[in-house]
Amino acid sequence: MDAIDLKPGMIIELDGIFYTVISAVHTHAQQRRAVIRVKCKDLKSGKTNEFVWRSDKPVNTVYVEEIPLTYLFRDSSGFHFMNTTTYEQIVLPEEILGDKVFYLLENIEVVGLVHEARVLDIKPPIFIDLKVVETEPGFKGDTVQAAKKPAKLETGLSIQVPLFVNNGDTVRVDTRTNEYVTRV
Repeated sequence: MDAIDLKPGMIIELDGIFYTVISAVHTHAQQRRAVIRVKCKDLKSGKTNEFVWRSDKPVNTVYVEEIPLTYLFRDSSGFHFMNTTTYEQIVLPEEILGDKVFYLLENIEVVGLVHEARVLDIKPPIFIDLKVVETEPGFKGDTVQAAKKPAKLETGLSIQVPLFVNNGDTVRVDTRTNEYVTRV
């Protein structure tokens, strides 16, 4: 596949390292060749890299199978999931999951991305409801505009929430951006 055909969400392989494409932007300067600016996330380390390629550069795309998984529990060996079609248990280390561990509640359904019988990554649901464990009280009149305050959720994730959210409230979080959506 040529670099110009890359889309967000695709998985590519460069020098034996698997990356997921975050964004691919086609740019063209005057009297120069067109280039593709590709922002990728390393699936193993979680680091974000940016590459600039000519638009006709061949790229090795990786085809992955999506399998339904249910999160069971965590122990010293890692995070335990069950394949809901074969009932096989899979243990994944924290290095593979990265920041997605903040969205794992018991019995939550996720999608596992598998390549050659190896789980590369998981995709949590787009929205997840989490309980606020710790936040400061907000007072009306603190600011002129809509203000936000930090809140710690039950899984350890810290996000910014509006002033009216209190301890014990349940909030909906967008897992793609780590942002508050609404109070549930």
